[in-house]
Amino acid sequence: MVSKLIEDNSICIYFQPIISIRSAKVIGLEALMRAFDENHEPLSPIFVFDQAKKENLSFELDKYVRIKALETFKPILDANKELLLFLNFESHLLDTSISFHDFAFCALANDLGIPPSHIVIEIKEYQIQNSDRLKQFCDFYKERGFLIALDDFGAGNANFDRISTVRPHIVKVDRSIVYNVHQNFIHKEILKSIANMCFNIGALVLAEGVESEDEILKSLGVDIDLFQGFWFARPSAMLCDKAILDEKIARIGLKHTQYVKTSMQHKEFLIESAKNYAQMIIDAIVTTQEIDLHEFLKEVDPIEAIYCIDAKTGIQEGQTFISADTNEFFYPAQDGDNHALKEYFYITKESKRGNYLSQKYISRASGSMCRTFAQKFLLGENEKI
Repeated sequence: MVSKLIEDNSICIYFQPIISIRSAKVIGLEALMRAFDENHEPLSPIFVFDQAKKENLSFELDKYVRIKALETFKPILDANKELLLFLNFESHLLDTSISFHDFAFCALANDLGIPPSHIVIEIKEYQIQNSDRLKQFCDFYKERGFLIALDDFGAGNANFDRISTVRPHIVKVDRSIVYNVHQNFIHKEILKSIANMCFNIGALVLAEGVESEDEILKSLGVDIDLFQGFWFARPSAMLCDKAILDEKIARIGLKHTQYVKTSMQHKEFLIESAKNYAQMIIDAIVTTQEIDLHEFLKEVDPIEAIYCIDAKTGIQEGQTFISADTNEFFYPAQDGDNHALKEYFYITKESKRGNYLSQKYISRASGSMCRTFAQKFLLGENEKI
C-alpha cells in the first residue's frame, strides 16, 4: 500500500504555523504528511506510518516525505527568509543500523539550497531505546548547523534526563500537558517545571496543541512564548491568511498585557490584606504577650494557620493554630520545628521590607491550596516572624 501511495503521488504536505507571541509573528511552519486513497479519501497519518512499519518501508516513506516537505517549503522560504521548517523524523529508525549520512538531511538541504539553520529536526525521544545513538545523531546534525527539537515531550514515557543529554534547541511540550492548563494546577506546575529546566539549558519551549485563549495565556504566564495549535490555525495545504493570524496574535498580546497588569494589582491587594491581618495578629500578641490565637482564627476565614518563629534562629515558638482539618499525612508544624531553611524565613529576615508573600502551593498542614505570608515584628526586645 505504501509503495502505491508513493508511486501514485498520493502524498502531499500540509503546514501548520509556529507562533511567537512576544515577537508577534509566525517564526516557522511544521510540515505534516497527508495521504489519500484511490477515492481521494484522507488516510490517517498514523495508519500510513504504521503500515510502512509492517511493510518494512519506514525509512523509504520517511525520506520521501522529507523530500516533499523540503521541496514544498523552498518557495515559501524564498519569499520569507526568516522562516524555520519543523521537519518530522521517524525517530524509531535511530534504533536501527542506518548511517546518519543515509538519512540525507544534509544532502537534501544542500540540493535545494536551504540553509541547515532553517531546518528544525523534530525527534520523539520516547520512541528511541538507544540513548547513545540519540545523542550521537543530535550532535551530528547540530555540528552541521541543523536545529534539534524534542517533539511531544511529556507524552509516553518521557525521559527528563534526555533534555540535558541532548541539549535540544527547542522542546515541544505535548498537548496532554498543555490541555486545560488554566484550570489544572498540576498541569501548570509540570509545565512550569519543564519550562524552567529548558530555560536553564538554553532551550526554547513550545506549547503544542493549544485550542483556547486561556491555555495560551496561562502558558505565557510561565514564560512560554512559542505556540502551535488549532486556535491559531489547522494544518493546511495553503498558508494561513497573515491578516487573520496577525489579529489573533495581537489579541493574545493585549490580553496577556492586561493579565500581567491585573495579576500585579491582585498581588498588591493580597499583600496589603495580609499585612492588615498580620498587624491585627501582632497587636494581639504584643498586647497580651501570649501567642494564643484560636479565637482570632474563628473570626477570620481567609487564614488557615498561624505560627510564630524566632527571627534569629528560625525555631518555631509554640504550636500552630489551624482552622483546617488535618490527618496522618497533612499536619501542621510543631513547637520547636526549624524553619530556617524555608524561603519565606530568610527573605523576611533579610529584606528591608520585612515581609514576604509566596506563590500558591499545597499546604503541608491541610492539603489545601494556600500562600504563606510572613511579617517580621518586635516582641519586647526580640524579633519574631
